[in-house]
Amino acid sequence: RVVWVGTDDNGGNMLIQLSEKVRKVLEPLGFFSDKPFKPHITVFRIKKKMNDITKELESQNMIDFGIQEVTGIKLKKSELTSNGPIYSDLEEIKAVR
Repeated sequence: RVVWVGTDDNGGNMLIQLSEKVRKVLEPLGFFSDKPFKPHITVFRIKKKMNDITKELESQNMIDFGIQEVTGIKLKKSELTSNGPIYSDLEEIKAVR
């Protein structure tokens, strides 16, 4: 139900390091992770039943999407409703160079 893109080892390790920094800052504020961090980018979610797209996705499994520089982080709130989730920004932190 979720289509996502993974990372190579180098990018994954950098994302894990970043997530650890964020976790250490947020824990004293009362925010705790509900599951272990796995480096990936969610592309889209499948909400309605559709044909199996596994073969099409597997044919794309080694595409190199390049490198993305992180210039900031947004802390998001996800409020689940009967009409779907409502997302809002709680805070935005720009990266320091």
